[in-house]
Amino acid sequence: MKRNLLISGVIAGCILLSGCVTKQKYNELEEHYRICSENLAVLNQDNINTVNQNKQLEQQVEQLKARTKQLANDTLTLSKRLAQSEKDLAKAIRDYDELLKQFAELNMTNNTQVNKLLADIEKIKAQLNEREAEINQQRDELNLAAMELSDKESRLSELQSILDQKDAEVKKLKETVSNALKGFEGSGLNVYEKNGKVYVSMDEKLLFASGSWVINNDGMQAISQLAEVLEKDEDISVLIEGHTDNVPYKGAGQVKDNWDLSVMRATAVVKAILRNDKIAPSRLSASGRSEYFPIDNNNSAEARAKNRRTEIILTPKLDKLFQIINQN
Repeated sequence: MKRNLLISGVIAGCILLSGCVTKQKYNELEEHYRICSENLAVLNQDNINTVNQNKQLEQQVEQLKARTKQLANDTLTLSKRLAQSEKDLAKAIRDYDELLKQFAELNMTNNTQVNKLLADIEKIKAQLNEREAEINQQRDELNLAAMELSDKESRLSELQSILDQKDAEVKKLKETVSNALKGFEGSGLNVYEKNGKVYVSMDEKLLFASGSWVINNDGMQAISQLAEVLEKDEDISVLIEGHTDNVPYKGAGQVKDNWDLSVMRATAVVKAILRNDKIAPSRLSASGRSEYFPIDNNNSAEARAKNRRTEIILTPKLDKLFQIINQN
């Protein structure tokens, strides 16, 4: 405020004297006035800056007061905690000293019992260590067994999946063969499933005359229709078994007995199937079983008729199944 009054007085004085001073003096006063005006502007800006700084300082003071109050509260809380901790520590020290005193008294009066107790403790500790080692070994063995079991279960699952697939294939094959040979039902032909294979059993009367191994027309037609099924599935292997009854066969030339007759009949069926040139001969095999695998052990004419049969055994390819079995 004093600075402002001083500057105003100087300015007024300059104005009053301007009427009776020289041009040079006037210019000097005018220059002095300009300088005073600039100084006034600087002083005003300094004043504004000072006011702003004061506001900032006041804010900082308020913040410091609040922080100081918080620190005072925290200090009080910590002091209370420290006092409680010191009490707890003092109590713990007293308890510890009391325990040491009790142990010293026990050691002086019952040294034998203490030594025995320590020995028992060491013995139990050794047993626990030994037991822990056994448990660790058993755990390792259990983990190994669990891994092996998991592997086995995985293979078993895969095996079961393949078995289910093969069962489905066998059932489908049986249905296909049954449908293909449906016209021969009741004529001595039977299609059934056994041990994962499809059996086409043909009575002697459907294929051969008594004592003959030459296939008749009905038999050739049935075999031809079966061959059409085999032609469409190259993964099926075919075994033909010839069976006779227990009546001795008395023949001449190369066919002398039931063995020869059963073989000749099986071979004749093989050759009949191979008339279909789309079937690979490597898929087929022939076997003569003579009279030694009857399906009816009675010695009646009806039983002997059942036993005189030719069985065409169809087996799906089981390479994957055998591979898994060998792995196990």
